[in-house]
Amino acid sequence: MPCQNPVVTDRNRCRMHGGKSTGPRTLEGKARVIAANTKHGQRSKAHVARVKAINAELRHILFQLKRDGIIS
Repeated sequence: MPCQNPVVTDRNRCRMHGGKSTGPRTLEGKARVIAANTKHGQRSKAHVARVKAINAELRHILFQLKRDGIIS
């Protein structure tokens, strides 16, 4: 026996038996899903790029300090 609830406007099913979710459709919605499913982000491309940039800057600073004789 099918559900006796009224059909949702522009759909073929009731609100309780509406079928599987289609997921987020907007860029903001997709970004929220990605953020919600990120555990720590320590291996993300953005984090790895930040770490590499910081390490490169530190190497440059150390080079300058050694060159100027401030550290050995």
